[in-house]
Amino acid sequence: LKEADDRTLKWKERALKAEGRVALLERKLEETTSQANNDKKLHDGQYQIMMKIGSVMGEIVWKSFKSHSNVKMLIQAQESMLKYCALTKGIIDSFMQVYGNTLPPLQSLEHVFVISLLGSITNLAAFAEGRAFLAQQELVVDLMKKMVLDQERWSFPHYRFIKRMVLTFAYNMSLEDPVAFVMLSEEKLVNSVLRCLSLHDPTDVVAVAVAIIYRLLSSSVQAGIPSSLPEKPQYQAVVCETKNAFINLNQFNKANRKTRSGTGKQKKKLSRKEIKELGLYTLPHDTIKYKDAQKLHRMWCGYFNTLFPANECPDVTEGRYNTIVASLLKADYHGAKIHIVRSKQPSVVGMKGIVVLDTKGTFKMVSKDDKLRTIPKNDSQFEVFTNDKVVTIFGKHLNVRPAERSVKKMKTFLFPDL
Repeated sequence: LKEADDRTLKWKERALKAEGRVALLERKLEETTSQANNDKKLHDGQYQIMMKIGSVMGEIVWKSFKSHSNVKMLIQAQESMLKYCALTKGIIDSFMQVYGNTLPPLQSLEHVFVISLLGSITNLAAFAEGRAFLAQQELVVDLMKKMVLDQERWSFPHYRFIKRMVLTFAYNMSLEDPVAFVMLSEEKLVNSVLRCLSLHDPTDVVAVAVAIIYRLLSSSVQAGIPSSLPEKPQYQAVVCETKNAFINLNQFNKANRKTRSGTGKQKKKLSRKEIKELGLYTLPHDTIKYKDAQKLHRMWCGYFNTLFPANECPDVTEGRYNTIVASLLKADYHGAKIHIVRSKQPSVVGMKGIVVLDTKGTFKMVSKDDKLRTIPKNDSQFEVFTNDKVVTIFGKHLNVRPAERSVKKMKTFLFPDL
């Protein structure tokens, strides 16, 4: 029993020591966890600050590369430009490797930062001196190939802007013959661009993809690549068909010119159907901001004051009244701030915004929530705001295209109702 008691005491002592050590380790673990959390907060804050600084500096560089003189000056500092190209490649590579198919939101700092870098090298490649310099850098060509291959995994409409910028950069680079030959030598690159020629893709993306394919075909024809590759008869057939199409088109144009020689020269214009198919009047929903439209509104206020001066508000019985009313009905309302007072569509009543597109039957306006909305004219009554006036106009009086409305004789005695 005595030996058992001694052993029990020893085990108790060891248990007490173990409890002390466990308590000490728990305190150390809590301190380490607290320190790790503090470090994480600090690093997150530093990361956000660096991303914000990077996005701002990236936008500055992006805008500076829009100037031809700036590009020519910067190209002379080759060592610094080499470092910038390497930095750009590293950042974009890590961005695509981390996010893959699921890119961050458009408004995130990471997305804005990468867009600014991509925009800067795209602007740099838009000038002959800039793309000649970039074409000599193997790392830039590798970056272009990687982005062209990765862009087909990005879905619409969320990644439409970055997809278009990647293809625009590839097109600018393909204007250099060595880069065009590199793209032609890799079937994966050509197939990746061809897969952008889908009816479901936005018009601007398809247009850039068509420009790339046309440039590659032109380069191959000029270099005689089809004749030196007899093992690819399908590709030769495509080039031959393209040549025949151009020949037939030229013959058709010559015949038309002969038939029209007696009637004089006619100005070539796109039809309404062609304009619609090309998407020239299609406004992208995710790029028009209300703060940008406010600048247009300030310009429009100056234009509106020339039609309806601030110190003039004639009575209905005065002779000037009809003149001012006719001017208001013929005015251009691109940039006008409007409020829908009444409408046969209850969902649009009460909406306010700035007109960014005035068509025959609708107003397309952007609201303070940066959303683009289409408002029908025919069934609506609008209030138009200027600096010190509010003018009420019925949409059915404006149911004409702006260009035609300015020269059309308007009636000033129309019935004022929906």
